Amino acid sequence: MRDLEFVGVGGAYALELGGNTAYIRDREKLLLIDCCEDATVKLKKKGALDSAKEVIVAITHTHSDHVAGLGTFIWYCYFLQNIKPKIISNSIAFEKHTKQLLDMLGVDSRFYSFISQEDIEIDGCSIEMIPTTHTSLLDSFGIMFTDKSGKYYYTGDTNDIEFVKKLLLDESVQKVYCEASWESYGAHIDHKELLKLSKDKLVLMHFEDIKLYEYMISMGYTVAKL
Repeated sequence: MRDLEFVGVGGAYALELGGNTAYIRDREKLLLIDCCEDATVKLKKKGALDSAKEVIVAITHTHSDHVAGLGTFIWYCYFLQNIKPKIISNSIAFEKHTKQLLDMLGVDSRFYSFISQEDIEIDGCSIEMIPTTHTSLLDSFGIMFTDKSGKYYYTGDTNDIEFVKKLLLDESVQKVYCEASWESYGAHIDHKELLKLSKDKLVLMHFEDIKLYEYMISMGYTVAKL
């Protein structure tokens, strides 16, 4: 699997770093992971939607910094790109809540559809949405990509440092895209826990602020590419 590309690597209010949204482009197919407020503008500037014929959206959870731009993105794809985005259906409840959110935004259900993860292949990878712990108020998911070379995991927002530790010890896991915060706050991964772990497979993202971003770089950690 090639590296994920990012339009931003910041948490909810890390404005200098942009909203944490990633994507991978495979020929005429685009997979978008979450959709921050200005994701559509940034994707357009990067040419990520150029000549795309299929768009798949993976939503890790529905906190506003991860879905605030979803309505605009669907409209742009449908009306200007002639594409009906497919949203990965993580569960019946998640599909219901996502539809309710889009209904409130005035996004007609004719403009998008839901797709099962079993029907997706991107860049030679299968995809599995894995439930994780983040906040008790929302269903939250990480994403496991698997191809012939191994596994690649995207944490989304999570407080499950033990699962990250387990992945880093698993020889089949090639890379872990992992969030980082100054503290856990009961919902995120404390950077001090990451400092105890090997740097080899970690790619850090979703930083609380630019100071943490710069600090983790100074400590020799790889950060997600903008």
